[in-house]
Amino acid sequence: MGRVFRVTSERRRWRVRLRDHRGRILGAGTMLDGEHLLTCAHVIEGHDEIAVDFVALPGVESGIAKIVAQAAPIGDDGGDVALLRLRDPEEQITGAPLHRTALEDGRHVRAYGFPCGSDGMWSLATVVGDGGHGLERVQLHRSPDAEPITHGFSGSAVIADETGHVVGMVATRYATEAARVSWMIPVETMLGYLPELRRWAHGSPAIDPSFVQRPEPPAIDVLFARDFARWLGGHGRSDVRVIIMGEDDSAVAASLRRAVVLGDREHGAGRSVSGPTVPPVGSVVLAVDAVGKTADAVRRRISDRLDVAADSPAGRHGSGRTVVVYGVDESAEPDELVGEVLVPLAQRAQELGLRLALAFREETSPGVSVVRSSTDVLWAGADDVEGRFALLETRLAELERLEKDNLGDAPRFSGAPHVHPRARRLRGALTQVRSAERDGETEWVKRQLPVCERAVAKTVERARDLRRLLDENLARRAELRARLDAYGEMARNSGLVEDVELDAAYAPAWRLLFEGPCDLAAATAAVERYAETVRKRIDG
Repeated sequence: MGRVFRVTSERRRWRVRLRDHRGRILGAGTMLDGEHLLTCAHVIEGHDEIAVDFVALPGVESGIAKIVAQAAPIGDDGGDVALLRLRDPEEQITGAPLHRTALEDGRHVRAYGFPCGSDGMWSLATVVGDGGHGLERVQLHRSPDAEPITHGFSGSAVIADETGHVVGMVATRYATEAARVSWMIPVETMLGYLPELRRWAHGSPAIDPSFVQRPEPPAIDVLFARDFARWLGGHGRSDVRVIIMGEDDSAVAASLRRAVVLGDREHGAGRSVSGPTVPPVGSVVLAVDAVGKTADAVRRRISDRLDVAADSPAGRHGSGRTVVVYGVDESAEPDELVGEVLVPLAQRAQELGLRLALAFREETSPGVSVVRSSTDVLWAGADDVEGRFALLETRLAELERLEKDNLGDAPRFSGAPHVHPRARRLRGALTQVRSAERDGETEWVKRQLPVCERAVAKTVERARDLRRLLDENLARRAELRARLDAYGEMARNSGLVEDVELDAAYAPAWRLLFEGPCDLAAATAAVERYAETVRKRIDG
């Protein structure tokens, strides 16, 4: 028990409250050591010196801090990181180590802030998923009875309940008292904006250094890059993808390395490149360069970064976490790596919420056929008719769930593809093939079963793609609603009540988000017009 108490006590010493020269509370901060502290750039905006209250050290006088480095806010959902230094170091401080981690949906976290001028209080929340225009932020939903994560929490460290690690920083520039939604900047995104912070960072990086250190050829394979970026974004049926990349100087290999770097939070933060060949930030949670490594070394690298233990409960992990293994056939033990590490992981990919991209030099490498024959549609052998029937039943059950959900959500958005339910007709076709198999019509079954499999696979793929689109739309609409609400609260707090100009800008945004099918492009523009109007009125 003594060790637990000591860890908890030390962890809490990093909490500080930030004030301006008039004593007004600006937000929260996190001490990294006895001299340096971390907060949001918007918290200290317009101030040369900040008063720092050591709320976890009773009796210790406040300090004064100045800015060392910062990444200014980019709109409402980018940048916004600042590093400060105390004029006089505080020796009693034990800093909060920043921890790189692959963030999982559903993870329970907490933060300590200073709402309404308080001396500080904890709030509890759950990680929901990526958000914001560049997907750099992670959305949090506070627990029903928890303190709202509002202005006084900006700059506070976000702690994972399970590990006690600092995994992010609250950034709630325009949060409301009633809102359940708030946002955090992941540690790896902060490291990307301010590399100075890496001296305090712990945990396994998402990508091996060789992905960044290798010189890039001048050309990429545009078709591969576009298709792979789309797959990293969650599109495409298979959770396991085999890539034949050739040598390091090939266009495919270069495109793969580029996608890995751009899809990493730490190296993709604040990037200026965009377009169809660029994957979403955070879409690559681990990239291992297996060239020359033993199977055990790759296994340890995966386990250091991800929780993929044999007893990890299904459904605990978020979906779409992509692991890239580069140069599988040039590892020190390619057969062991494929058979003992990658294939078992691939067969649990859906359960663990993982997607695997396995890159080989040559199509003729033995591991290629082993992976392809051990995963996805080929789990059941061609002669295992009953196994193929069972797999079709599983996929039809998934299709029925997807079509039900898609039918409910597609009408919520204008321009969403129309849902044509096909599960019932496909189940009828499967029943017919099963009946023929029982009647001994072997040759007819051999011809029709692959037709049925292809039709089901194609329909499930389309339903999954639509589900991902609708989930993205629902998340974007929720984000826009929260933003509209936040700016409305911001206007009211500034005394702008029954304001004709603001009401005229608010009404169309509200109608687009709450009445009838939502046109997301129009709603985004309307919310931005309202936000800009509020900012201009408040700023004079």
